[in-house]
Amino acid sequence: MFLYEKDLKYKFWEFYNNKNRAKKYQFECPIRYGNADLVTIEQYQGNYQINAFEFKLEDIKKVLLQAESNLTFVNKSWIVVPIEKKNIILERYKNYLDEKKYIGVIGVHSEGRYEIVYQPKFKQDVLMSQTILSLCFV
Repeated sequence: MFLYEKDLKYKFWEFYNNKNRAKKYQFECPIRYGNADLVTIEQYQGNYQINAFEFKLEDIKKVLLQAESNLTFVNKSWIVVPIEKKNIILERYKNYLDEKKYIGVIGVHSEGRYEIVYQPKFKQDVLMSQTILSLCFV
């Protein structure tokens, strides 16, 4: 169980990027008003993809709206929550996730290990913002 959102964020990041899967990344990335918590550029099966991550301990509705706001600029938008939220997400928000298609859910265990609770589809067309382009070339 996590007491603070920053603990969730750093525990997740420690496990997620332990083999440097993110070629480039930025926390508090200004791709939209209010910033995305984390944006990564990763190579997967020979292709590059842009992912956004939003971290929340509570307020699932808010984090889903934040993830939706990121969709213009990324191939996949993820919400990252404590694993204890898994059943709530699947029971209450699965229809929403099915409708949005490109929003995924990751559940994080207290030690940082994570599991994909809901796998999003890959969005082909994204709007390249100056922030994303800068991240690619820094």
